[in-house]
Amino acid sequence: MEMHWLYEWPLWLDGVLFWLLLLIAVEGGFWMGLRRHRRSVDAKSTVRGDVTLGSMLALLGLLLAFTYAFGLGRADMRKQAIVNEANAIGTAFLRADLGVEPGRSELRQGLLDYARTRLVYKDLFGEAQREAVDRSLEAQSRLWPAAERAVQGDVPGPIQAFILQAVNEVLDTNTVRLAVINDRIPGTVFGVLLLVAAVSLGVAAHNIGLNGTINRWRMSAFSLILAALMLVILDFDRGQHGFIRVSLQPLELVIKDLESQLEFR
Repeated sequence: MEMHWLYEWPLWLDGVLFWLLLLIAVEGGFWMGLRRHRRSVDAKSTVRGDVTLGSMLALLGLLLAFTYAFGLGRADMRKQAIVNEANAIGTAFLRADLGVEPGRSELRQGLLDYARTRLVYKDLFGEAQREAVDRSLEAQSRLWPAAERAVQGDVPGPIQAFILQAVNEVLDTNTVRLAVINDRIPGTVFGVLLLVAAVSLGVAAHNIGLNGTINRWRMSAFSLILAALMLVILDFDRGQHGFIRVSLQPLELVIKDLESQLEFR
């Protein structure tokens, strides 16, 4: 189950949606409990020792911990993928200088053009993502032919392997980065998390309703904390379109370095 709309909406709107759903669950549970309180004189006795509520809250805490760790791990993988790609492009650019003309200049310029296509400052979905990938693949398709021309002639075998291996690593990092960008928390998992949170708050509010009164600001504050935590988990997966953003500085620095070296030449 895909939930791309969660990533396409503004982050604050997702947070408001989560909070409203939790508040609705609280109000619904409270009014059901209050209704039973008004009908039954022994309703309060059912609240004591409620194992169900404790188990649900424990399950909610477990789900929050696992999904938070999952999102944080994926964010770290995206950061590392960008660093690895920047290093691979920079290394290939330096090794290309060991080749022969005209392939050497073509390869160096091709690496710069390719690096520029890797700078994506916002999350893309659907057709926009396909267009960005196509632009990157089109620039990538020129790298290997240029590398082959750079190692022709009297270039020693070890130097040929040296250059071709570096270019091959650049091609491999593209696959890795695409994989980590599209590796998000499954919509089913996030939906279950939201469901468990809403039901748990609903059951807690129901038990409060059995007593006939509710402190709404406390329940609202607890709902807000849960909504904020789920928003952070969601933000980990947004990449370039949220409060927690994956830095593209390694690629930006590499591009500036490549541009300065080509201008110097």
